[in-house]
Amino acid sequence: MNNPDGTVLSRLVSESATAHALLNCLIKEFALPENCLRYAWPQDMNGIAPGSYFDGADWKGIPLTISLPNQQQFFVLVDRRDLLGSHRYLSDVYARQANTPWRCPDFPAFAVQLLTACEHMTSASNDELMNQILQSQGLTAAIVRHNLAAQYPDPLGSYLASEQGLWFGHPNHPAPKARLWPEQLAQETYAPEFQSRTPLHLFEVPREGLSVGANGLSEAQVLAGFADQQQARAGQAIICMHPVQAQLFMQDGRVQRLLESGAIVDRGATGLMANPTASIRTWYIEGHAYFIKGSLNVRITNCVRKNAWYELESALLIDRLFRQLQLSQPATLGGLSVVAEPGLLSWAPQDASEADGNWFREQTGAILRENFCLYTGTDCSIMAGTLFARDLHLRPLVHEFLRRFKGDEISDKQLLSWFSDYQALLLRPVLALFFNHGIVMEPHLQNSVLTHDNGQPQQLLLRDFEGVKLTDELGITRIAADIHPRVRQSLLYSREQGWNRIVYCLLVNNLSEAVLALSWERPHLAALMWQRVEEQLVSIRAELTDAAPELDALIAGQPIACKTNLKVRLAAKADRQASYVKLVSPWAKAARHG
Repeated sequence: MNNPDGTVLSRLVSESATAHALLNCLIKEFALPENCLRYAWPQDMNGIAPGSYFDGADWKGIPLTISLPNQQQFFVLVDRRDLLGSHRYLSDVYARQANTPWRCPDFPAFAVQLLTACEHMTSASNDELMNQILQSQGLTAAIVRHNLAAQYPDPLGSYLASEQGLWFGHPNHPAPKARLWPEQLAQETYAPEFQSRTPLHLFEVPREGLSVGANGLSEAQVLAGFADQQQARAGQAIICMHPVQAQLFMQDGRVQRLLESGAIVDRGATGLMANPTASIRTWYIEGHAYFIKGSLNVRITNCVRKNAWYELESALLIDRLFRQLQLSQPATLGGLSVVAEPGLLSWAPQDASEADGNWFREQTGAILRENFCLYTGTDCSIMAGTLFARDLHLRPLVHEFLRRFKGDEISDKQLLSWFSDYQALLLRPVLALFFNHGIVMEPHLQNSVLTHDNGQPQQLLLRDFEGVKLTDELGITRIAADIHPRVRQSLLYSREQGWNRIVYCLLVNNLSEAVLALSWERPHLAALMWQRVEEQLVSIRAELTDAAPELDALIAGQPIACKTNLKVRLAAKADRQASYVKLVSPWAKAARHG
């Protein structure tokens, strides 16, 4: 880490990755929907040095010029014209204001210019966002520096390595590595990208006040999933926490009084030895029956990652619903494979007020998620987010993964066939759940785990019931009517909300990134891959017996919803309040390329 060359390289790589993520946001959320993007050279080339991008016969790439209402312009060379705004960037990013010469600004200046232009277009600003962007870039540099210097595991060599190898985070987010936990608690100790491994923090609490929920498990089995209960005294139980959450928890005066009185006991970092996964607050314990998803009152990218009390209850309801459907109507689920969440616990003092009780439950709340690696195999399971992400030199990891199984020469036909298998495993269950049952999954890259046989897609596991919603006209009827109003509200989506979310996760967040990575040096394959998606949608439509007007419109080439990750951060709103813009479908008959 003290190598100056490594320091310089890590800064350059981290700045490029963060700039590309910001540019992705700008293109998807502003430039394309507002018609501010043209695949053309700027009229004035003053300041753009042609020598770097011209080989004497042809320009090395396609020009992309963005002209925004405040007279801010950006220029970059890309490898393709893409209707969903997913490009490989081939040059430095140039910027200029009004009629000034083009120049390549340093990263902070580029970020300021981009945010200023977006603030002008939205009439919204967030004073914290620039700091979050810089913090994200700084942490990314540390991650790159660490993994350049260390003998890190192959990110696609095993399941855990894929969870800990997502070095650059969400490729369409302004601050993908922003984590605002206390400065004195070192990122390297608890962050997955540093291959962290640490014991969970334990507390002994009275069984009175303990809330345990389960599907198919006894209370004792649930408690044992979180911590060894043999050391607990009579009438007590042992609960576990993320070490950072434990430190935050113990800073509160209410907790300090309970510790001082002996009502609860701090057992310290003596729990199960665990590895943080890409979500930061979900832990993988080798050989253990469950992942443990705990609360973490820290803002990570968009959200504070606490387990709200109503989200705990809703996760158990969704787990129960999936169990019922898999037993009673398996043929209607499109081959669904979900990762069960069969147990949860939280604790609050028995005499606490309602407000205090909710606070304690949100601090202590934790969920058991089945450890699918015990039956899929750790060497055959990969998080899709890392599969289609970049290596330390910003090249797609998936090609090295495929070469490992298929040899150095991979044909276009093999890439298309592999993609066809992947997208079918993703699309069929998500669309079947929506149209047959009114269930809205959140199938983004980090919620998707691919199992493979010698590199060939076999199964796609969908996980994280916190993100599952129920439509107000169908899905909500599948659970009991007497649930708490706040739990019901947390689960409820309108049909339009649900469809927008599904389309964004499937096509923009997930498949668009898969297409870009797989066609990295073969951009001509992108259109053929999207043709495979269109054909798959037609096949899925034929399997549905009920009306599916949204799918009919999608097949016909209607616009695609794209979530606005930058706009919601500019407005300093909760992620749930993110709006959507419309992007032209890759198979639209009247598609325009600008």
